[in-house]
Amino acid sequence: MRKTSKTSHAVRKALLAATLTVATGGVLALGGGGVVRVAANDNPTNAPAKSATSMRAENATEAVSDSAITTTIKTKLLLSMKDLKSAEDVHVKTRDGIVNVSGTVPSKQQHDVALETIRSVDGVRSIHDSLKVSSR
Repeated sequence: MRKTSKTSHAVRKALLAATLTVATGGVLALGGGGVVRVAANDNPTNAPAKSATSMRAENATEAVSDSAITTTIKTKLLLSMKDLKSAEDVHVKTRDGIVNVSGTVPSKQQHDVALETIRSVDGVRSIHDSLKVSSR
């Protein structure tokens, strides 16, 4: 099986994100603008009402966090699934910590591996599983 340049670039990008995450001990996301570090939310629960600016910043942080979750999941799937092509056929989208996973995998075992891998990622609140098993 021959990997395309686009696939090779995506794999390198995902591995870079995983390596940087481990090296810095934080959550990182890769985007068009480079590497973004996501800060922890240390606001007390009795904090005053938020301004429009702080709400926009919080929404941006959530979007980056969702991107970081998605990147971490894709990286772990690439490392945990036996067949690289299977990992590429799994599509992941995250919103507010809720992961939507779709696509196809070749076996029930790979389906279970994918779901267990997703569950192992910090920040995942729930999974909407639309993965299909197809022996092509």
